Amino acid sequence: MNIAWKRFDQVGFSMSFICAIHCLAMPILLPLIPFLGSTFLASDQAESAMIWITLLIATPTLLRGYLKHRKLLIPVCFLIGLLLLALRPGAFEHSHHHFHGEDILHFILAAMAGFSLAMGHWLNLKFCRICPACKEENHTCC
Repeated sequence: MNIAWKRFDQVGFSMSFICAIHCLAMPILLPLIPFLGSTFLASDQAESAMIWITLLIATPTLLRGYLKHRKLLIPVCFLIGLLLLALRPGAFEHSHHHFHGEDILHFILAAMAGFSLAMGHWLNLKFCRICPACKEENHTCC
């Protein structure tokens, strides 16, 4: 197994999972933000940065995983994650500055997207572990 691609999958899994946890925690933490001060973790910039970094890692690693192993579950997880990100209320103009009812749906869909992308990375790592070609040290399967 190519160690660089394995690391990308591990980092992608971690980023996706952290993104999902962040999104699940935000509805609980939003009412506390005025008391905590406006922090970077509650900002639109943090959300955008997490999404873009996660997608920049997920796109090549999950595509490569599918091309190597031909397991349809990998791109399915990726596409579900993208779809959930796009379906979030206010996905393209969202702001945390005013808490509204649709924000909860925004965070739930974003968390589900993060978990979907994390699942894609986990499956990719799993398929690499059981792939006979990946087990050969000189083969660069994934």
